[in-house]
Amino acid sequence: MRQRLVSLDVMRGATVALMIQVNNPGSWEWSGSSQLRHALWHGCTLTDLVFPFFLFAMGGAMALSLEHRRAAGERPTALARQAARRGLTIILLGLLLNAFPFGLPLDPTALRAFTPAAMAQSLAEVRLPGVLQRIGATWLLAAGVIIAWPDTRRRLVAGAGLFLLYEAVMRLPLVDGWGRGSFEAVDNLARWVDLHVIGAARMLSVGTEGGSDPEGLVPTLNAAVTALLGFATVAWLGRAPLSWRRLACLAGAGALVAAAGLAAAPLEPINKSLWTSTYVLLTGGLAAIALAVAAAVADVLGWRSLLRPLEAFGYNPLLMFFGSGLLARVLVHARWSLDGAAPVTLRTLGYRHLFVPWAGVEWGSVLFATAQVLLWAIVAWILYRRGWSWRV
Repeated sequence: MRQRLVSLDVMRGATVALMIQVNNPGSWEWSGSSQLRHALWHGCTLTDLVFPFFLFAMGGAMALSLEHRRAAGERPTALARQAARRGLTIILLGLLLNAFPFGLPLDPTALRAFTPAAMAQSLAEVRLPGVLQRIGATWLLAAGVIIAWPDTRRRLVAGAGLFLLYEAVMRLPLVDGWGRGSFEAVDNLARWVDLHVIGAARMLSVGTEGGSDPEGLVPTLNAAVTALLGFATVAWLGRAPLSWRRLACLAGAGALVAAAGLAAAPLEPINKSLWTSTYVLLTGGLAAIALAVAAAVADVLGWRSLLRPLEAFGYNPLLMFFGSGLLARVLVHARWSLDGAAPVTLRTLGYRHLFVPWAGVEWGSVLFATAQVLLWAIVAWILYRRGWSWRV
């Protein structure tokens, strides 16, 4: 198996760049096209493809790292220790990102009102789930399957087991009408579990009347299936030289899987927050098609130079996510005033004064996010050119 697949870095880099774009509008009221926002509950937009594409690419990277080390004779216990360390470190980084700025004041107004009690209160209300926490937990589950079962058949059985376990749990009848196959925002099983295990105070509710946390516990089972789909795809690609026929087979298989997800939508809605099985099939199939296209351009045609900026993003994906998330929190929590006006966040200040005057409220909001993509593209390019990568 090849140790590097440029197209995987390109796909991952494009995903990270799009993530920064959709996560950082100048104003959430003017975030641009509906495709630059998550679906309100059921449904799938371009934005809803970001997270599963990242997990699919992460699973693909496992095929180039864990599998290579296992084939080189590294013991399963050593692989398991490294996988556990990596997964737990990513979860810890997610908690740190959620907690930032740890109740500390980032502007003069907040400084005057700051007390240690306010800091303690802030930390007591930190949201526990999060994107990095989901990535870390998914890594732990997927790596556990890959390390525990070295043969393909058992891995397929384990992946199918996670898939079926999610279905079984989501359809359990619970007290007070919860569960029973509901995928609505109010009474689904995932929300019930999160409320009882995590607690409402440490959750982010979405949907109508307070739905499930978008990175809750139960949907992580299916998120791991998405990563395993990526693993299986790249493992299959690595068994023979890339060719147009091989990539056409991959794209065709992806189209069939995505079509299966759409066909099953009347039975189980496509929903990112619940990471439904139809969402796994639709996004997994589309991710396979995206990888086939990236491989055709970067690995077969060899047009790598055109894709270098995306490859640079994919070279340091966790750093790009963590760094952009940290900057976004600084821009939201730090406030300043101009000409004696009421203090506003630095994000609002920059958006209103640098972008709205010449681009308008909607395009200004979109371009505010685009400016952050360009900023992090510069950072990613410098690190890429120097060969510096942040690995946990």
